[in-house]
Parts: sequence; C-alpha cells; structure tokens
Amino acid sequence: MKFIYYSFIFGYFKDNLTKTLLSITGISLGIALFVSTQINASRAEQSVLDQMIGYSSENFIGRYVANNQNQGANENILQKLELITNDQIRLVPELQVKGTLSLSKDQIQSIPVIGKDILISSSLDASKQKPKKIPKYFLSQAFANRLSNNKNEVVLSICDNEIPLKENHYNILPIEGIFLVMDISRLQSLCNQKKQITSIWLVLEKDGVDFTNIPKLYSEDWTYESKEEILDRAGIVLGSLKINLTIVSLVSVLISFFMVSNMFTGLYLSRKRDFGILLSIGSNKTHNFLLFLTQAIIIGALGGILGILFGIFIANTNIITTVNTITDANQIHSYQNIPAFIIFLGFFISVIGSILASAYNSYKTFKILPIDLIREREEKKPIFLFGLSNRNTMALSIIFIFLGIAIGLVSIAKQVIPGMLGVGLVIIGFVLLNFLSLPYLTSQLDRFLSKFQFLPSIKIGLKEIEAEPWKHGLTASTIMLSTSLVLTLTSLTESYEQSLVRWVDEENKSDYSLINDKKLNSGEPDVPVSLFETLTNDSNFSTIEPFYIDSKFIVNKKYYTLHVLNFSNHYDKNELIVSKNLCFLDQICKGDTIFINTELNSSVPMKIQDEKDHFFSERGTIMMDYSYFHKNFKIKFLNSIRITKNEKLSRTETRSLLQTIANTYDLKFIDQADLKKLYLEGMNKVFSILDTLKISALIISILALTTSLVYFIREKSQLLAGLKAIGMDSFQLFKMIYCQALFLVSFGIFSGILNSLILSPIVIFGINRNAFGWILDFQYPLSFVVKLPILIPVITFAICLLPFYFLKQMQISKELKYE
Repeated sequence: MKFIYYSFIFGYFKDNLTKTLLSITGISLGIALFVSTQINASRAEQSVLDQMIGYSSENFIGRYVANNQNQGANENILQKLELITNDQIRLVPELQVKGTLSLSKDQIQSIPVIGKDILISSSLDASKQKPKKIPKYFLSQAFANRLSNNKNEVVLSICDNEIPLKENHYNILPIEGIFLVMDISRLQSLCNQKKQITSIWLVLEKDGVDFTNIPKLYSEDWTYESKEEILDRAGIVLGSLKINLTIVSLVSVLISFFMVSNMFTGLYLSRKRDFGILLSIGSNKTHNFLLFLTQAIIIGALGGILGILFGIFIANTNIITTVNTITDANQIHSYQNIPAFIIFLGFFISVIGSILASAYNSYKTFKILPIDLIREREEKKPIFLFGLSNRNTMALSIIFIFLGIAIGLVSIAKQVIPGMLGVGLVIIGFVLLNFLSLPYLTSQLDRFLSKFQFLPSIKIGLKEIEAEPWKHGLTASTIMLSTSLVLTLTSLTESYEQSLVRWVDEENKSDYSLINDKKLNSGEPDVPVSLFETLTNDSNFSTIEPFYIDSKFIVNKKYYTLHVLNFSNHYDKNELIVSKNLCFLDQICKGDTIFINTELNSSVPMKIQDEKDHFFSERGTIMMDYSYFHKNFKIKFLNSIRITKNEKLSRTETRSLLQTIANTYDLKFIDQADLKKLYLEGMNKVFSILDTLKISALIISILALTTSLVYFIREKSQLLAGLKAIGMDSFQLFKMIYCQALFLVSFGIFSGILNSLILSPIVIFGINRNAFGWILDFQYPLSFVVKLPILIPVITFAICLLPFYFLKQMQISKELKYE
C-alpha cells in the first residue's frame, strides 16, 4: 500500500514537476496574501493597544485616566485610592507625553515618553539581577536599534527641552514598540507638570489573584477604564479595516483555489486511466477516492507552508503595510512577533481549501469503472450542474445575483456581514453563469466560423473547450474573479480619490497653507499659535485661518478626530458640527449634546448644531470653532495656518512674503495643489496594500490559465502528437493554443467586467458605507477597461509561451506509443 501511495503521488510529482510547482505557487500566493495582511492588521491593532495602555507587560487589570490627557490631573487621588485598595493590587502612577526625535534632516519622528516610578515598576526589570546603577532611561528594543544605526549624537525633544541620548544613559527593554521610559518625577519637572499624572495603573501583585474587588472612586477629573473596555476600544479603532482586509485577502485565496480546482480537473482527466488500472488489479473505489484526496492534501499543505513563509517575509519586509491614524507607521513596523493563530489559520485554510477544491473530482474518481480503460471518450450527455438542468441552473444563478445585490446594499452601521454575503452570492451566481455560457458561446462561435474558410486549428481549440466546460469554466472563473477584484478595488480607490479631492476643495478654500513638513508624518502640530496671532494683523493677507487636529479626542471613552477651524458666520461658534459618518456609526447627531472634558473648564456640555460630509476620519470627526476651542483648551501649536492672498498683491509678491515667514519659523508653505497632493499621498499609503493584492490576483489568474494549458497539452498529448504526425507545423499548433487561450481570457475578462459593475457598488455603498459611514463619489475605471482589447492579445501571447515550450518538446513516437 505504501508503494502505491509513493508511486502514485510522489511519482506523479517527479514526472510532472512544472505543473505541480505551478499549482503549489498558486496556493502559496493566495495564502501569503492572507497571512501578510492579517499579520500587519494584528501589528497595527497591537500598536494602538500599547499606545492606549502604555506598553504594559505587567498584570494590568484597569486604570484611572485623567480626563484632560494634555495636562493630566493632580496625583492627590493616589492617597484616596490607597485607602480603598487591598494589598493584592498595586497602584502605578504614570505621566505620558510626546517627544520628538530628529533622525534625518527632513523628518521628525514622534516618540511616546512615559514617566513611571522606576523603583516600583517590575516591568522595567530587564534582568533578575539588580543593576549597580539605575539608568536615566529605558528604551524599547526597536527604539534602541534605531539609535544604534544613527552615527550622530541623538537628541530627544521633550516639552521644549533638548535631551541627548547617550548609550551609557539607558538600558534596553525587551518589549516591542517604539517608546522611552524615564522617572516620573524627572519628567514632571521637565514638562512643568509637578504633581500631575495622566493615568494610574491597577496591577496585580501576582498571577492567579482574584481581583473582583476593584476600587472605584468617582472624580470629575478621572475616569476608570477596565482592561476589557480598553481592548474593545482598540478593536473598534481597526475593526473595520481588519474586516475589509480579510475580505479582500480571502477573495485572493478564493481565486487561488479556483486555480487549484482547475488543476485537479486536469489531474483527474490525465490520471483517469491510472485509476481504472488500479481498479482492475484489485483496488476499490474508496481507495481511489482517498488517493486523490491525499494528493490534494499534500499539495495544499506544501502550498500552505510556502505561503506562510512567503507571507511572513512580506510582512517583515514591509512590502504590504497597514496604516492607522492613532500610531504612525514606524510604531507598527517595530513589532515583529507573529500571532500563532494566524499561522494555524493560514495552514488550515490552505489544506481545507485544497480538499474542497478537489472534492468534485475526488467524487468522480469514486465513480470510475474499469471499462473506462478502453473507452476513448465518454458519451456526450446534456450538461447538468449539481443535478440541475441548464434552465434551473440559469434561474438559480440569476436569483443569486439579484439576491446578492439586495442583501449587499443593506445599510447597517458597523455591519459588513450583509456586504460580504452579497459579494459571495454575486460571485456564485456569475460562476454558475460561466459554466452555462461557455459551451453555448463556443458552439455559437463555431457555427459562425463554419460559414467561412477559417483555420482548422482555431476550430479544434474551440471544440476542446466545448467538450470540457467544467474544466475550462473553472479557468474562465479564475480570470473573472481576478479581473473583477482588480476593477472593483480600482473603482474603490478612484472613488476615494475623487471624494477626497472634492472634500479638499469644499473644506479649504484658502490659497496657501503654512505647515511643518518635518513633523508631517508624526501628525504633531508645530506651527506656533503666536505666528497665527501675528499674521491676523498683517494687512498683506486677506484672511488668516487656524487649523488644528487632535486624532485622539476622547468622547464617551471612544477615540474620535477633532478639527479646530474658523466656522462660517451662519454657524453658532459655541456649538459643534459632526461628520455624517460619526452620526451614522455612533448616533451622535444634530441636536444631541455631548460632554467633553476640557483643560480650562472641566466637563462641558456641547450641543451639536449640524452634520456635514467630512471625508477625513474613519472613526468620525468633531468640528469646533477656534474661538470656542481657545476658551476651553490650552494650545501652543497648530497643524497649519491657512492663508488667502490679498488681491492688491501679485502671486509672486505673496509667495515671496510667505517664503520669508517660512524661513524665519523653519516652516514650509504649500498651495492648494500641493495640499491635495499631501492628502492623496496619505490615502495612497493606506491603499498601497490593495495595489499589491491586485497584482497578486493577476499573477494567480495567469498561473491558472498557464496551468490549464499545460494540463491540456498533457491530457491531449496523443491528439496533438497525431496532428503533428499528419503535418501540422509548430506555428499552427501555437495558433490552436493561442486561440483557445484568447477565447478563455476574453470570456473571463468580459465576465469580470460585468461582475465588477455589480460588486463595485456593493463594496462602496454596502461594505464601505457600513464600515466607515462614508458615501463616496462613485467612480469606475472605464479608461482602463477600454484599453483591455489591446492588452488581452498581448497577455494571452505571454501566457502561451510556457505551454508552447512543452508542446515543442513533445516526441511524436513516445506519445503515440500505446501501453
């Protein structure tokens, strides 16, 4: 029995190495995309969580958070908490501020600086032995590595104080993330925040201790958050992004398994006689079934292992990146650990997907009879799919498509399941239509070509497609899925781009903006308020407007984005405006009142006077007038100053004035076109992952068609050898393969275009609307579609080169020799 398994499975791999490698490559690409996107999404989520709870490695169970995170709150609350806290829970005060680090001339990186009582924080013990001298700072491993790569003296700016970071001044913490820890009293002194802290950790002294009796203390300046609440909030921040990435990566996996199913169809046809021989020498149907299934499991396992390794490589080299608005890309890249569940899930999907992809052909091996050894061709029967007639299958496919559209466009906030279900139903409907349409179109095309003196090689290729609709239908469906994925994702990105450009035009009508481009990546404001106040009195400019962003503005224990600007005169400047997506997602809408913790006036009720389209934050945006913000918060820096030129000055004179100001304050001025470019660059960083997925989908579909043609040459080797023997030359054989491939590519791409025309609205107005609350300006890549008639023949030619190579190597005498 072992010999049979070895000769049947591994012997086949040895004799058909190219075809096997193509199949394994297709699986590995799909799994690599899934694994890499999941790893990056997990790292992004972990960076958000660490940013929220301060990179804790202790037995953290909850914390008190100062309502005013910019200024903190008085540490006197510690005395009250100590009185009601049992001995099993330790209180750890913390002050967290942001520092900036200049690692290059043009860019400044934001670094979280955490003040702790170093003597009582066990998480800072890098070794069990007590150090002879307590260091000034503790640096995370990733931060220390970054400093070691910099040959110049590194200076960290904390609260306007320049602090040199020398190697003998710090120890390294074996913790992921980029941050610095120092003594809390020293940090309070540096930032002029004596007796001020931003949070108080509640930490268990040892594992396994019951912590049901958590101290609860009401205070206007403090809010208690359990660990579960923080985890939920971190999940909300990136939940929608993770779901969308999962959907796209699973579609890529689906494309690869369509290719695998196609491969197993060719494998079944090429080994049908082998199964008949096994039956004739004493094997049984169950054994044949298990043989075929084992081969599928081995190919799936090999593809899964290679895909996991390739996915880890992609994730660690940052080819595919995941961006969020809470932490910058450098923070995310500092994480290197890979969750084990992602590895297991990737391998599970690979093996189970291969089993499902081979299930139909495995079942067909169970139905083989020994008489199939002498039967040249099966009797042609009417095509039935899953026991249904063609008419019923057509009706079922149409029902699936319309049902998918109806379900996919259901509007439910934060629910992408209807959209996912709708996408799945539409794809199933189109796949069924492909199986039905392919033989019908080939027969009609053959009938049309019969009226003319067309090349026989073309007719032979079409006849082979018509004879095996299941096998070639899978190939066409693979091309359809990849084409649809590319066009749908392109439609999504172009819709985002169009909406973003429109939003910038509506939101910012000024001519120029003053920014600090060095801190642009960190998102830190660094345009002095004093400059804004000076420019407001400058008659050389028509209007001067402030613009401030806080990407971690907390309302009801949730993070939102705050925009501070000058409201127009028809708005009440003492009330708020919210984005429509915030109203849709969290039901904070016009007429509601929310309580906001302020720096100058404690908790203040603020009424929402209006909602407006605001294309900026996927979590929702709160807009506040600058004068009202100034009454409630302390502010030293703005993100930008918007400037409208004076009509009395020429454009050259205005730019000259702005250049002088920019040079004086180490800033940069940009015009409206440059501003749009900045926003688009930020958007492209987020969507760069989709470009990689599109390219991978195309590669998988090309591999699928190449594999299909290779199996066609293998399966029809005697027919092709016979055609060569009766005088068909290499050019005629190439034309036959080329025309067959051209028909499948054209059919698959046309089907993909129709499929994307339905899926694009579902993704944009269904999944994207429910996940982020935006209503985008729908765009479809028609300019790309009209180029396809030119690209299709070129792509087909490239695909046919490898199969034609195998055809050229075919030996007539060997192929026509019957066993």
